[in-house]
Amino acid sequence: MKGKRGNKACIIGAGAWGSAMAVVLSDNGYDVTLWARSEATVRCFEANRGVPRLPGTALPENIAVTTDVDQALSGASLVVSAIPSSALGQVAREIAGRLPDDALVVTATKGFDLETLRRPSQVWIDANPSLKHRMCVISGPNFAAEIAQRLPAATVVAASEESTRLAVQHAFMTKYFRVYTHVDVTGVEIGGALKNVIALACGMAQGMGAGYNIQAAIISRGIAEISRLGVALGAQPLTFSGLSGLGDLVLTCTGHLSRNRQAGIAVGQGESIHGFLARTGYTVEGLETVKAATQLSSTCDVQMPITDVVYRILYEGLPPHKGLYEAMSRERKPEVEEHLLKFLA
Repeated sequence: MKGKRGNKACIIGAGAWGSAMAVVLSDNGYDVTLWARSEATVRCFEANRGVPRLPGTALPENIAVTTDVDQALSGASLVVSAIPSSALGQVAREIAGRLPDDALVVTATKGFDLETLRRPSQVWIDANPSLKHRMCVISGPNFAAEIAQRLPAATVVAASEESTRLAVQHAFMTKYFRVYTHVDVTGVEIGGALKNVIALACGMAQGMGAGYNIQAAIISRGIAEISRLGVALGAQPLTFSGLSGLGDLVLTCTGHLSRNRQAGIAVGQGESIHGFLARTGYTVEGLETVKAATQLSSTCDVQMPITDVVYRILYEGLPPHKGLYEAMSRERKPEVEEHLLKFLA
């Protein structure tokens, strides 16, 4: 139970977000084991109880780090997947069948599996169908560094089963981390993934010196195209006005800790994305997500002009200033299409 030692949690992925989740669960009485793929992460932890992706943060005493996945999973009643989307498919296929039979499974990955275009929860269920009724997703406007510092924040957990989402809400809720529940797993995951693409666009505008007005326009038109694709994929439209939609979008597009925004700024200033990644060592989820979003928008016949421009800048050599000009020069349109106004009336 919350506040009592004995419950065990396993975090798959010892990066910034996985480590921040470990802090929250530790504060709620869980003994937490982080599974790391790198021995260097374990050595860093053994030296100062830190992890490379959260410099200056000492993890609590009831958190351990190991590269032995079976050791990490042993006895866990809660398993959290916090791995980058680029590694999701491989890791899920390797370990989904080894998860404890009665453990709740939470995915905190924001993105898509590029090989299958599946959402993270779908990838895990594809790898182990028995997870369907105990799978949950967590997403919201949360910078890992702030969560690890126990600064106040809110998030949302979504699951098809009420008992699952309530149990996960209970596991993560603290005095500084407020957790809401939701039934729309599809919408929560899509909002958390696609906001990274829009943040890249905002960063590019900032890097070009295009001002703040256009960044506000990118955010508001960005949520429109996120919603269009989300609804086409089965999401509820109102989900995108919540924490995992608009909330996460605003934070990622404006916060200085946003890696996607920082990457966009660098590209807008003329640096290559490869140069930025080499210089920082960051994982920038939007770089893969924009590929998936471009394919999905084509398959679903959904217009996503911001996503299209970001993709062409990153992967087809379109100069950022020309991309901005193209977006501004599109055919005239109403802000909200008539059929949506009737729906909202």
